[in-house]
Amino acid sequence: MKTLYLFKLNDNYSLIANNKPSSIYILFKSIYSYDKKDIEIAFDLFNDICLPINIEFIDTFIFNKLKIDENYTKYRNIHMYNNYLTNEVSKMNILKSHIKIKSNIYDNIFINNLKEITELFVCDFMYDRYYKIKDKNYIKNK
Repeated sequence: MKTLYLFKLNDNYSLIANNKPSSIYILFKSIYSYDKKDIEIAFDLFNDICLPINIEFIDTFIFNKLKIDENYTKYRNIHMYNNYLTNEVSKMNILKSHIKIKSNIYDNIFINNLKEITELFVCDFMYDRYYKIKDKNYIKNK
């Protein structure tokens, strides 16, 4: 299973991500690997880079988009998708700071729906993959 973290960047960092996404990934990777003793520094850096996620909007959008699909279930702000025909198993948790998706594929149903409504920066820290989803255009890096 791949674990993807999706972040809403502020305008300045979003411009940087368009031109040099590797530098944004390096920032997130350093925040991800901070020690607990440096949590305040990591928290301040994260708040400088990211904007809060509108949980209610994204939660409602995904639910309305997928509610008729029999492979989709939802409990609070956790969305699950199990499609045995396409062999996709995905789980999305929407938090105020980020969105976390666990899936067996990168191009999962949640990513495809989220790219319709907002720009997000996607990181997979385990496999050092990162890309930006924007306006139905997939800008993949690495």
